[in-house]
Amino acid sequence: MKTTEQRMPFRTSFRLRTFLLIFLLGLMLLFAVSETLRFTYRDAVIQQKLSELRYTCNIAVGELQGQTIQEALTDNMVKELGWVADYCGGRLLITDQSCRVVYDSFGAVTGRYCVSEEIIRTLYGIDYSKYRSGAGYMEFTLPVATRSRLAEPDMTVNGVLVVSASASWVTEELQTMTRQARLLQIAGSMILLAAAFIISSSLVNPWKRLLYTLRQVLDGDLNVTFEMEGGYAETDQIIDTFNGILERLRLLDASRQEFVSNVSHELKTPITSIRVLADSLISEENVPVDIYREFMADISDEIDRETQIINDLLSLVRLDRSSAELEVTQVNINAFVEKILTRVRPIAKQRNIEIIFESFRPVTADIDETKFSLALTNLVENGVKYNNDGGFVRVSLNADHKYFFIRVADSGVGIPEDALDKIFERFYRVDKARSRETGGTGLGLAITRSVIQLHQGSIRVDSELGKGTVFTVRVPLKAVSQKGEAAE
Repeated sequence: MKTTEQRMPFRTSFRLRTFLLIFLLGLMLLFAVSETLRFTYRDAVIQQKLSELRYTCNIAVGELQGQTIQEALTDNMVKELGWVADYCGGRLLITDQSCRVVYDSFGAVTGRYCVSEEIIRTLYGIDYSKYRSGAGYMEFTLPVATRSRLAEPDMTVNGVLVVSASASWVTEELQTMTRQARLLQIAGSMILLAAAFIISSSLVNPWKRLLYTLRQVLDGDLNVTFEMEGGYAETDQIIDTFNGILERLRLLDASRQEFVSNVSHELKTPITSIRVLADSLISEENVPVDIYREFMADISDEIDRETQIINDLLSLVRLDRSSAELEVTQVNINAFVEKILTRVRPIAKQRNIEIIFESFRPVTADIDETKFSLALTNLVENGVKYNNDGGFVRVSLNADHKYFFIRVADSGVGIPEDALDKIFERFYRVDKARSRETGGTGLGLAITRSVIQLHQGSIRVDSELGKGTVFTVRVPLKAVSQKGEAAE
């Protein structure tokens, strides 16, 4: 036989899934936030460096004075531009309005034309800047406007300054920041790993407590109680349901023990009586024939009682089987009830009890005639057994479009209110002394309820102590299939 683990396919635990979900989601969030901050810081550093270089170059070109750029590029101005180029750690180019290079800090392309979209756009007042991380430098352009030495207020844009500056400092700064970001990501991942483990463990604690208690129940301990503290709404609902199941199991276990005890007692009682009667006969010598016959009649009665108990038990076992089936036929219920009452009337006549049958309409239904006869006979016989001399038992039959109803009312001793919920239990007797006098086994109503439930019907009891009892049975007119649908 395969074990549970061998039969079940591979499944990951809820704790592992929760751990992975928390860890992976946290890891994604951590990297997203860290990368966003890294790129934000990178842009801020680049913009800061560009602003610094622009400010320095703006000061330099702002000192150009002359009608043209060539006129403004004095020796002192060239020296100052050389210092600016050294400060930038790169190269400076100045072009005139025709895109001809009039100044090159490297002196390589002076006098040549340098035509590009960036230079032309700058001549029209649109600045250009770009950071080239792969090449390790940044470049930008500035419009160059000169002012006449005659202190004319107007300035004319007559050239463009092109700056290619070293970005080594920025690159180093960004590399340092990247290393720090990676260290923070690693540290954050370790913290997240621990947090995910702790959170996933705490999340499965209610389930672990539930599983532990279930294993106790599986081991046969029905006295445990599921705890509902510190759980979730879902686990509380499950625990509440299991507590109800446990209570039901306890009741069933108690009922089973009581049933076994009652069966033992009921079967032992006639045997004890037979043993006492037999010992009495054996111990006496020359027993008169009349006494011998009397004792043998008592022994025969006890044997009949033992047989009745065994037959009723066998009937209950057959009815309790999940495979119990009904041999359904279409039956005239009016004639069926009349036939049962005809059998019981001789017993009722001995105590002058009147049996009345009221039929409100013809009724035909699909029932198992043998089993249903047993149920209805038990109800009518109980109405006679637990009645007063000179009383009555009234049986009424009615029906609607879906069900037929049988009502058995008597004028007997009645049933106490606190016993109404127990009368369908096996071997339960309201008055044990009276039940033994009438020959009851305490199984009749249990058999009756089982038969009616097999027919997908219901039975209800109403009673008042000293005034009588009423049993009301409701059964479908059509046989009910296993799916709970009436057969057409």
